[in-house]
Amino acid sequence: PGALATLLGVLSAADANVLDVSHVRTDPRLGLAEAEVELHLETKGPAHCAELGRALRDAGYTVID
Repeated sequence: PGALATLLGVLSAADANVLDVSHVRTDPRLGLAEAEVELHLETKGPAHCAELGRALRDAGYTVID
């Protein structure tokens, strides 16, 4: 519980605007306690995108561009 809120908190702290969130829990590649989350974000440009990627990785998330 609270994993999505934690993820969104990282994005909020980095000043990203979340446009859409979707998640998958039933993919056979995922472990029992894992979920894949796809985010569509509004950013301030390429440098901001790189900053968001670093913030997410630093928080322990795997980022797929």
